[in-house]
Amino acid sequence: MLEIACMVESGRPQLNDDRAAVNSTIITDGAYAETAETSCLAVICDGVGDGQYGNEAAEIVTDIFSRLSGTHLTADIIIEYVATANDAVINAQKSDFKRSKMSTTIAGLYINEDDFIAFNVGDSRIYRYRSCISRISRDHSLKQEQIDLGIEPKPGQENVITRYIGGTRAVPEIVDGTGRVFKDDVFIICSDGVWGALDDDDFERILSQEDGGDEVCRTLIDLAFQKGSKDNLSVIIIRRV
Repeated sequence: MLEIACMVESGRPQLNDDRAAVNSTIITDGAYAETAETSCLAVICDGVGDGQYGNEAAEIVTDIFSRLSGTHLTADIIIEYVATANDAVINAQKSDFKRSKMSTTIAGLYINEDDFIAFNVGDSRIYRYRSCISRISRDHSLKQEQIDLGIEPKPGQENVITRYIGGTRAVPEIVDGTGRVFKDDVFIICSDGVWGALDDDDFERILSQEDGGDEVCRTLIDLAFQKGSKDNLSVIIIRRV
């Protein structure tokens, strides 16, 4: 059994560029919860470029992935749908000059019994908690590229992403988790409005103290606010029970 909880909050910006999808349900604001017997697909999209129609890009992509509910997914199918979503956003860019820069990140997780496939384009993240927190996804950002090269990142590079839906490099990073879903595992998908304000200790403390996914979502978002997040905030919690 999978217990799934989601929360999307606009935070301090007037415009909410975050969107989430849990199976066939799209969440634009507020809380949502459901259970699934063996499988689920959950994604978070964070529209890029405040005021540049990033919210519409996020809506396009979450709508496309919500249609996959109930489908037995493979890495190849996910890659195909990321390409389809990228084409859809690019077509929307071409339809209106004002929308020429619209784009979005995506981070998603497909769980089917004991297996998972994690995928992302951009810097929305996927974690797993199993007595300690570990990050599954890898950021597609200038900061991460500098770190990978052993170079000290410069101030101001934190929010520069190098891959996104709506661009020429929208190739997802895929993590194959065949046989790697265990009882009591907790998976976390979140936008940078959450992880950018929190550290691993924050995640571990909250996940070790809270049992319900909705409480975890609320507590993570509240703490991100307290620690100064000025972005939209989205979290999905999936617990294997």
